[in-house]
Amino acid sequence: MLEIPPLPGGTILLVEVGSTAHGTGLPGGEDLDQLGVVVESAEEVLGLGETGMRSVMQRTQPEGSRSGPGDIDRTLHSLRRFLRLAGSGNPSILMALWAPVFHATDQGRQLQALGPKFVGRHIVPRYRGYMRAQAERLLGIRGRGHGQRGGGGRLELIEEFGYDTKYAMHCARLGFQCLELLTTGHLNLPIQGEPARWLLDVRHGRVPFDDWWRRSLELDATLATFTDDTSIPPAVDRSAIERWSVDTHLHVWADAR
Repeated sequence: MLEIPPLPGGTILLVEVGSTAHGTGLPGGEDLDQLGVVVESAEEVLGLGETGMRSVMQRTQPEGSRSGPGDIDRTLHSLRRFLRLAGSGNPSILMALWAPVFHATDQGRQLQALGPKFVGRHIVPRYRGYMRAQAERLLGIRGRGHGQRGGGGRLELIEEFGYDTKYAMHCARLGFQCLELLTTGHLNLPIQGEPARWLLDVRHGRVPFDDWWRRSLELDATLATFTDDTSIPPAVDRSAIERWSVDTHLHVWADAR
């Protein structure tokens, strides 16, 4: 097992992401996924280099090896990249704004408090696209699926349940979470109520494939109705996010001098 390096200077937020944060993992059967946000130094942003901080993946397993229980997968993004990805409606990044915290400075807590500023109708096609990608992998029509109900991976789930229940759970989870963002402006993590119970049933193979497929299509159709809902902002609150980003970079750089 490899060692995860210490957090770099300038890290303002480190949160838990993945199935355990969603509350949809199998007890004792999941790895630990983390996402960190780092404020680049003034030299990285304003210096002569062509690029600033590049996103970094740190793992306790060698690259290419599948993570298992007890393993850690940590991704570190610069604050600038994180804001661009969150602003585009990327579901894997957006969840960090409501995710359980391992480490947070004042600026990290302020970033999470900005969560509602990132919610708008623009997230609908992004979440529906992610849902579709999960479904296509499950159905074997994306990646290396070869027509199997599991995308060619996690054969143990296909053999036991007839389809890859992890892909299925994540597909429907994305639909529930997009709906929650659009109707409340925030996410509850872990997922709450009936959706949480149903998603766990899917993950454990207690939901027949046809029932999962039917409900996932219903979720997708519901999300499509929000595309032109003018009661929801069309996009992120760009001015508020950019103002906070500039102030935060200047504050962190001043403290580093």
